[in-house]
Amino acid sequence: GGITVGSLAYTAVTAFAINALTKKSLAKARSAAASVAAAQKGYGTNVNAVSPASDHAIIYGQQRVGGVIFYRSITNDQQYLHTLLALAGHECEEIGTVYADNVALTLDGNGFVTNDDFQIKDALRINKHLGTSTQAADADLVAEDGAWTTAHAAKGIAYIYIRAEFSGDVFPQGLPTFSAVVKGKKVFDPRTSTTAWSSNAALCLRDYLTSDYGLGANSDEINDTVFSTAANTCDENVTLSGGSTEKRYTVDGSFVTALPPD
Repeated sequence: GGITVGSLAYTAVTAFAINALTKKSLAKARSAAASVAAAQKGYGTNVNAVSPASDHAIIYGQQRVGGVIFYRSITNDQQYLHTLLALAGHECEEIGTVYADNVALTLDGNGFVTNDDFQIKDALRINKHLGTSTQAADADLVAEDGAWTTAHAAKGIAYIYIRAEFSGDVFPQGLPTFSAVVKGKKVFDPRTSTTAWSSNAALCLRDYLTSDYGLGANSDEINDTVFSTAANTCDENVTLSGGSTEKRYTVDGSFVTALPPD
């Protein structure tokens, strides 16, 4: 299924307004189709495709990902650019460090970026949403953008809301490309009959086999005795040359539902 938000009418932002805040974004917008296609190959960290409806990204384990911009608007007499960037089409365990290009951003308790070295202090505010089934619309965006209401909860979509304040000093080359380190999908563990985040390779494979974007297998087609044994093997600690340990087999990656199962 595609990323949709209720009856949301995607806000068309004028070229003049975008250009006033994000010169670089204009060039990106001209190749929107190409960037969406690039995103469909794996949501690389250098991709912020623009589309109001796009194929879902699925994240297993933990990975730094870019995403798809599914809403944009300008408010307060072109002072603020509001952007919603979808990271995954399912609930995620955690959205960790957010990056602007390759700079790790530090956020205060209200979501404002405090990096002095990147010269963007207070010019950016970022809110994180994990895509839960009870997710509410972003309260800050509702308060500042009359076109975004409490009905636009974006349930089931893990995303970040970015508010950028116009500043030629802070963004002389336009907005950067955003990405985030995400702990992805929660998966079922037949050993405990619980569903929780895990990068265990066997559990992630089981989830893919039973998901509608994967093979859509029924539970009676899955041998959970075999998967439990495999999961235990994956969880074995392996000693590295430096003396530390890591799990024997893990999965950390992402793909989009446009890609057919092989």
